Amino acid sequence: MRRSAYAYFLFGLAALGSWWLVSQAPRRAPPTASSRPAPGYYFEDARLTETDATGQTVLTLHTRHAQQDVHSNAIQLQDIAVAYRSAPDAEWSLRADTGSMPIGADVLVLGGHVELRAIGTGNSAAVVHTDSLSVDRRHHMASTQEAALIDWPPQQIFTRGFHLDLNRRTLALENSVHGTFRR
Repeated sequence: MRRSAYAYFLFGLAALGSWWLVSQAPRRAPPTASSRPAPGYYFEDARLTETDATGQTVLTLHTRHAQQDVHSNAIQLQDIAVAYRSAPDAEWSLRADTGSMPIGADVLVLGGHVELRAIGTGNSAAVVHTDSLSVDRRHHMASTQEAALIDWPPQQIFTRGFHLDLNRRTLALENSVHGTFRR
C-alpha cells in the first residue's frame, strides 16, 4: 500500500508541476484590429476616369468588377474596356478579360483576349490581339513579350513580343515575325 501511495504522490506532483509550467508560459494576445490587414474595397460596374493637369480626360476605364488586393494594394480588374488618349491626335481602345493597376504606378497590365486598336484612323487601322499587354501611361508605350497577331486587313502579322509607341504610332517587332503582305 505504501508503494501505491508513493506512486499517487509522485503522479500528483508531476500533474501539479505540469499545470504550473503551463500557467507560467507567456500567452499570445488575440490579434487586434490594427494587426489584421484592412479589408480592400471593391466596385461593381465601375467607370474610372483619369485626367491630366489641365483637366482633360486621358483615360476612361470601364470594368465589370474592380477589387483592391489587400497585400499589394493593386486594383484587380475584370472584363475591361479602356479609352486612352496618349496625345491629342492619338486615341486608343483596349479590351481585356482581366487587368491590374498597381497603386502609385503608371502601368496598366492587361491579360486574356487583349485587343488594342487606334480610334479615329478609319477602317484601315490595325488591331492587335495578344494574351497580355502592359500599357505604360507615363511613357505612352504598350508592350508584350507574348505571341501577338496584328490584323491589318488584308495583311496579318504574327510576332512574339513588340513595343508600340502610342504617341508616334510606331511599332517595333521583337522576334519570330511572320506575315503576308499584298499591294
